[in-house]
Amino acid sequence: MWGICLKSYEKESFLKSFVLFFLVQLFFLMVVMWQFYKSVEHKYDMKLMNEMTQCSYTLECPKYEIGLMEDLSNRELNIFYKSNEYYMLFSIPTVKGYYLKLSFSKKEYGKNHQKILISVVKKSFLYSLFLLLVSAFFAHFALRPLRDALNLNDEFVKDMLHDFNTPLSSLQINFKILQKKFGQDEAIYRSEEAMKSIHDLQSNLVYFLSHSPLSQEKIELSSFITKRVKSHKIVFPEINFLVELDECYLTINPEAFVRVIDNLLSNASKYNVINGTVKVALEKSNLVIEDSGIGIKNPSKIFNRFYRETSRGMGIGLHVVKKLCDDLNIKIDVESEVKKGTKIVLNLEKVMLN
Repeated sequence: MWGICLKSYEKESFLKSFVLFFLVQLFFLMVVMWQFYKSVEHKYDMKLMNEMTQCSYTLECPKYEIGLMEDLSNRELNIFYKSNEYYMLFSIPTVKGYYLKLSFSKKEYGKNHQKILISVVKKSFLYSLFLLLVSAFFAHFALRPLRDALNLNDEFVKDMLHDFNTPLSSLQINFKILQKKFGQDEAIYRSEEAMKSIHDLQSNLVYFLSHSPLSQEKIELSSFITKRVKSHKIVFPEINFLVELDECYLTINPEAFVRVIDNLLSNASKYNVINGTVKVALEKSNLVIEDSGIGIKNPSKIFNRFYRETSRGMGIGLHVVKKLCDDLNIKIDVESEVKKGTKIVLNLEKVMLN
């Protein structure tokens, strides 16, 4: 239950800590169990040697084969001698030039050693399960102070965002009053759109902190994109927007999709050149947003939280875009070259209606 409540970055921290704790403990467990295996194996060999030694006195041991062997003056007595067929123990001389030979099937000897190995492996597996629980506990314990600090930070940001509602609402009311007084003035409309951008940023932050589930609706992509592009044309009159879309329907959360498109169109416009171009086109199941802007030095990092390549922005817009795309079942890819532009590709295959 605790793991379900974790946010993505908390899950990543938990998993990394868990894997690190577990691998370190597993390494030491393997060293200990290997020493244990060698110890048990040695005890078995010593037990076998003692039994064969006792058998050499009584010769009452059906477990072993008994025979004589010629003098081996260069070999030690009372040790195992390895051959292709037997493990053997030589006892005291019986007849001059001969030694008593007790032999034990090498196959049987191998089976017994295999049983020892299997027993050790089973114990190692059980101990590994225990180490999994211990590692999970340590990872949870190590993550707890970080979670508390992050939760405190999130609560502070939520309170600040809540306080933004009052001045934003006041601005909206005053813009309505100005529109009634002066009509549809372009400067007022542009200022209102800028205020809406602030509101969208607040919405991005609220979503980032809330992690609420997304409901789905049916929307028509062409009219949806055209409306968003029209809104950005007012704010960025120097940018040439090109829209090449056929009629297409999606099953998606419109509010979340608005944030995705607005963030991408805003970035494509803000980081473009004077009289630059932003092109939005549908290529099969891919929605492509391409600009002629300044490009990105490290495309692989742009979705990282707080990553910025310029002094503008807070570095969370594209991070929110990536999180929204993940929630919406949309795969997002980026291609960019410095001073030549950026191409964002949204794969809509999983949300597109046939």
